[in-house]
Amino acid sequence: MVEGIQSETLKLDGLSGSKFLKINAELDGVETDKSKKKQQSAADLNCELHGGPHPNEYSELIYWRDIPSDASFTSPFYSPKSQEQRHGESNTFWKTKYLTFEMDSSGWNNMRLGLENVMLMAHAMGRTLVMPPKRQLAHGLRDGTGRKVVSFSDFYDVSAIDAEQSGLNIISMEQFLKREAMNGNLKGQYPPDNRINWDNQNLHTLWTYISNVTEVFGWHPNECILAIPGHDSDEQNLLVMMDDILNGKDGRPFPHPSEYQGKPTRVDAPTVERLREVLAGRKKMCLYDKYTHSAHDVVHFRADETDGTRLITQFYAFLWFEDWKQDLWAKRFVRDHLRYRDEIMCLAARIVTSIRAHVRQRDPSNFNGDYDAIHVRRTDFSSQFPDTALSADEILSQIQQTVDSSSTLFIATDEHNRTFFREIEAVFDVKYLGDFSSEISSINPNCFALVEQIVASRSRVFIGTFYSSFSAYIMRLRGYYSVKEHRDGYKSGRLRDTYYIPSKYKNVMRMYQSVQPPFFARDFPPAWRDIDHHEFASSKRTS
Repeated sequence: MVEGIQSETLKLDGLSGSKFLKINAELDGVETDKSKKKQQSAADLNCELHGGPHPNEYSELIYWRDIPSDASFTSPFYSPKSQEQRHGESNTFWKTKYLTFEMDSSGWNNMRLGLENVMLMAHAMGRTLVMPPKRQLAHGLRDGTGRKVVSFSDFYDVSAIDAEQSGLNIISMEQFLKREAMNGNLKGQYPPDNRINWDNQNLHTLWTYISNVTEVFGWHPNECILAIPGHDSDEQNLLVMMDDILNGKDGRPFPHPSEYQGKPTRVDAPTVERLREVLAGRKKMCLYDKYTHSAHDVVHFRADETDGTRLITQFYAFLWFEDWKQDLWAKRFVRDHLRYRDEIMCLAARIVTSIRAHVRQRDPSNFNGDYDAIHVRRTDFSSQFPDTALSADEILSQIQQTVDSSSTLFIATDEHNRTFFREIEAVFDVKYLGDFSSEISSINPNCFALVEQIVASRSRVFIGTFYSSFSAYIMRLRGYYSVKEHRDGYKSGRLRDTYYIPSKYKNVMRMYQSVQPPFFARDFPPAWRDIDHHEFASSKRTS
């Protein structure tokens, strides 16, 4: 599965990303001091420094919440004495635990899935997260310097997340190698050529070294769930619980995802019931227990396409928490903190505002400026998933089943040849991201796809391409907005006016369904349904 969306860019050749690069220059090291008060938290959004728009216009894009006490929540495995270091020095008395990982080699949305998993694993395991070096982005676009080199800080405010979250410490690979490898703490082996800065280098050599000096977990998300015990847990009891389910000890057969269609398990249900729902056919539990924690100072997660361990899966389909409150915290953490940087959100807000103004000008009776959207995934996708290789006429036919022909239709796509959409343009008033070249000229072009996701998520009707992690994330965003706005079906996780192509998957989002393979193909309601059921303290919606 290779997922890497690019915007329709016929008008965009040569656009500069220099302003974006300048903004992010100070983030490369990802080194923060949690004792220093941040001027702005990761939950805030302020477009004043990013060209607007007015708060009345960007407030509709805010789906996250500010829950201060969530930031103080720590895992049962977290030890402040060992994990909280200053000045980048090696901790010689209290041994620091680390988690290293490889940036997925495919496009942005597969990278995003991997990051969600490892960031939550690092927190759950009480380990310092080591961010990988910058590298060329697969399917990427060249920025103002002519390069396609990116880091996660280009898309998320990683420094703010690190500074705010008590139980999560984040450092760069360069800091990790300087702190541990160059002090001989990684099995006495030093990095190749004693290099500590691997940005935009051949990372195969680095990852081979890291794999040799760390514990590499071969957990396969399609074969097992990763179980995280709660506080004061009898860890072996979780394995016994799993065996009881496998052996049908309570007289029930092994659970099937179809049992939960339209019937979600309560988020605070007994542990065994929550476990049964998430299994989705998997008959193995990968348990992170006290022994695993103490035995391995550094654990590493690979992104190898050949061994089945790539974390191309929804985080809530792989990570399972014995404590239901920790499970909900993890889902809120992704919603409230792993959101795109301000400059991306604010640009999307300006484009949404422009589209709504255009719609109202076309039809004054459309007071809200409602528009519709579709994501059409093409290029290499057609060979990977042939049933998504629809002609323009077939796509038009499916759009017309749910979208009125008088509508303005925003198309997000990786198809560079706009003539492909001529039949659709003949029926609908069509807008592409490329139609807003003056707005997007100041941002790194590798953020275009992220802007498209936000714009598409605010549409009245949205149609996605099944199997696409780009479309899947839009579905999740619409789930967040559904809860915020109390839309029809939000209590059960159903999404109205949200569909898929090809037609056999058209209505999968219109009924609650539990996680089921293939886990990358779509997002599922457990990501957003009732995740505020328990909060560690009062919270507020940011504005």
